[in-house]
Amino acid sequence: MDFLTLVSDICEVICTHTSLKRGVRAVLSLLVENLSLEGACLFLSRGRVYVWPDGADFHEYRKALDGESAGGTEVFPLPKLRGEGKGFLVVKKQDFSLEDERVLEVVARQLGQFLRHVRVQRELKTGARLLLDLYSAGRDLGSVLDRNGLAQKLAEYAREFSEADLVSVTLFEGEGRRASLTLFVGKEDGDLIKFYNEDLYRRIVVPLATTKGNWGVLELYLSRDAAFSRHRKRVIHILAELAGTFLENITLYDRLKFLLEEREERIRFLSILYQVGNAYRWTSELRKRFFLALRALTDPHKGLGLPEAYFFIRDEARGVLKGVMGVSWSGESPWGDQDWTVDEDYIKKVEASPAFVDLESVVPSGLPWGELEKGEVVHLPSQGSALPFMRKGVVYVVFPLMAGDNLVGALLVGKEGGFDSEEIHFLTMFSHQLALAVESARLQEVLKVTGKELKEAQERFLHSEKLAALGELAARVVHDLKNPLVAIGGFARRLHEKMAEDCPDKVYTGTILKEVEEAEKILSNVLGYARVPSLKKRFADINALLDDILFLHAEEMRDRNIVLVKKLDRSLPHISIDPAQMRQVFMNLVSNALQAIGKKGSVAVSTTRVERDGREYVKV
Repeated sequence: MDFLTLVSDICEVICTHTSLKRGVRAVLSLLVENLSLEGACLFLSRGRVYVWPDGADFHEYRKALDGESAGGTEVFPLPKLRGEGKGFLVVKKQDFSLEDERVLEVVARQLGQFLRHVRVQRELKTGARLLLDLYSAGRDLGSVLDRNGLAQKLAEYAREFSEADLVSVTLFEGEGRRASLTLFVGKEDGDLIKFYNEDLYRRIVVPLATTKGNWGVLELYLSRDAAFSRHRKRVIHILAELAGTFLENITLYDRLKFLLEEREERIRFLSILYQVGNAYRWTSELRKRFFLALRALTDPHKGLGLPEAYFFIRDEARGVLKGVMGVSWSGESPWGDQDWTVDEDYIKKVEASPAFVDLESVVPSGLPWGELEKGEVVHLPSQGSALPFMRKGVVYVVFPLMAGDNLVGALLVGKEGGFDSEEIHFLTMFSHQLALAVESARLQEVLKVTGKELKEAQERFLHSEKLAALGELAARVVHDLKNPLVAIGGFARRLHEKMAEDCPDKVYTGTILKEVEEAEKILSNVLGYARVPSLKKRFADINALLDDILFLHAEEMRDRNIVLVKKLDRSLPHISIDPAQMRQVFMNLVSNALQAIGKKGSVAVSTTRVERDGREYVKV
């Protein structure tokens, strides 16, 4: 076979074969057959050897490759191709012609192209398969909304695509790039990391980054002699980019979820405040308002669902906080599914449940009175002595009920694990609302009492008006009766004076005069009672007024052996008084004193000047 025909046949074999092994064996077979070779062998990188005829010992060809063989063996290097390393075609023949050498040189170049063709096809197949796998992996990673789950899947896919001995995924959290998670997929417990040797393994680090930041690191550990094609490298980088994007999306999703949950929680808090505030309008009774507030805090369906809540109110008379009511429940709620109501039967049913705590006889000794009066929220230790039923392991917080600057009560709540900032904020608003409800109930009670007193005062005023009208009528009647009575008395007195002393009828005229005087006294008393008193004030000497009163009683005090102690300030000026009214007042006071002493004692009377609120007064 001539040169061109052989080369043409070899080219046809190369073009029709996609399998490296079958193609090389076909080329070697053509060479041996057409060039009358004793044998041929192809040495490729990574220890790949192809020999023809089958079963021939390739070690003889290896000696020629190493320069140890004698004549009859020729070595033809293949062109160096990227990714394939060195390759050699070794043939055995006793006499090589120039044409044989030319044919073998061309065949060596053709084999090099064939190797490149096979490698490209293999890479294309591998790349296509990796792209399909990458597409599936991307869809799988995109469906994960959990950082830990995403890291686990990323590590598994990275190990599958890279064929690494070990894969490590580290996720970052916060601006300081603090590692929040590190996991390994491959050798157990990360033994390769512990005994990492750069001579045996190589480490490939790929960041999980986006334009908004670095979310973590993907690390691959491969053996030094392991193949890592550019397709696999590209797939790993794409996988890392996808993972970074998904981590960013998960972070945004978690943030959005947190904001939505926070918004829903705030709406729930505001709804509770609205419902209980609306329920306060149904009653002005303080006990029922505390009952509604207690339900808003401890009802798991219509309220906050706290396991413990207690109310205290300030006792102004004793200056302490005294208990009102509370609820401490676990398991079944005492409230049931009843709508908001202040029905007495429902209240009695709840009060009869084991969860209800009657605090009317409880005066807590351990509540921080000073801090509460300042309007401060106070955290209590669970082993404190504020209440006998406080349990260990429960976080208790006291909220003051402030009406302006005044402490009107306190709210004590308890919960295992404590309260977050949103709950503290809600309970603070709730305590403000409850304080207003308590103060409003108290003011309404004061208004009821004031209204009752006002009604009684109005009735007394109407009665006094009636008495005044009756007094005017009595005054007119007295005036009308007094005129004829004066005439009767006058004529009877004249008859009495003209009668002789021994006249038997003089007894009757005397009786008439006596009865007329009594009738005049009665009419004068009635007129004095009916007359509206009026003051006739003028400047007078109060010491002189007292001297006159004491002079009138001097004889009586001597007879009763009562000593008078008189200390009058003679420098006092005249003051504006009604002398007649004051004379009657002092007369009554002295008479009452003498009656109280009886016999043998002393009476002290004094006057002095005093000053109060910038004004001068006379003290008697």
